[in-house]
Amino acid sequence: MIRDLLTVARCARPAIALPIALKDAVACAPAAVRDFERAVEPLVRDALAGPEREAMIASLRGTALTFNVGIRAYARMAGRPCDGELAMLAGSVARLYDDLIDNGGDPEVDSWVASLFGDGGPEGAGRSDDPHRRLLAALYAEIRRRAPGELWHTALLELHDYQVLSRRQRDPATPAAQLGKITRGKGGLACVVLFGLVHPDMSVVQRDTVMEAGEALQLLDDYLDQDADLRDGIGTPLNRGEVSLADVGARLRALRPRLAAGYGRAAARRFAATLLLVLAADVLKRHRSRRARRRKDTPLGLLLAGGTHAIPPKRAS
Repeated sequence: MIRDLLTVARCARPAIALPIALKDAVACAPAAVRDFERAVEPLVRDALAGPEREAMIASLRGTALTFNVGIRAYARMAGRPCDGELAMLAGSVARLYDDLIDNGGDPEVDSWVASLFGDGGPEGAGRSDDPHRRLLAALYAEIRRRAPGELWHTALLELHDYQVLSRRQRDPATPAAQLGKITRGKGGLACVVLFGLVHPDMSVVQRDTVMEAGEALQLLDDYLDQDADLRDGIGTPLNRGEVSLADVGARLRALRPRLAAGYGRAAARRFAATLLLVLAADVLKRHRSRRARRRKDTPLGLLLAGGTHAIPPKRAS
């Protein structure tokens, strides 16, 4: 843990805006919960019933709150407005889609999702008897109805290819170069999708910078999930020892001048501080998870707790 905290400290030294980033994250949580209740909860209640419904709401809400912080921080840096309900829909889709691909156990889900995200949209995918598919289709239809531009959609189609490719992470023989490619594709394109919802006309240089930020965030997610990934037989650059948390911290530091060049020094400083906030929060979550239970009945508690799996992984007994 001391080594991980030193990584945070090395990144924190120039992050004058860190207290502001923390204040921003806390301040936006209550409104984000209300946005979730308006935009996402009715769709969940239509698709699911009973205890499964409440578990799904808790999972999607926790994850969407975390995503909302990053989307709002990026929108502020890019000088663009942020539709709070759209941000919560996007975070909810990210959670459910990831689990449907990784944990659903449906051999036909890849082609079904491809048809959902394709030109035919939810109508092209057809009506499904599976409640998780129905919910994903309903959430995605709302995003498609509200979202501006095409950047997010183009990136989403490319992201799906990497999501399918990520199944090779379960093969111990998968080479390091391919794991790195999967990490960059999943993390980078996920950020292009999410940030493209508020900045559909980002330049090529800005898109490349967003891809780099997304790769670092994916590595942080892998750092947080190391124990579960090892238990589930999922290889990542972090849990195979090919990348360390210190390496991720170095990537975040190297990203700062590129953000400043693309968005302006003052605007980039606050976004870079938000990336540091994610790093610090993940270190605390990883090392406190076994010893402390957080209150989840407040917006701040929900934000700190994050989201659990929408569809739990099937583990061998």
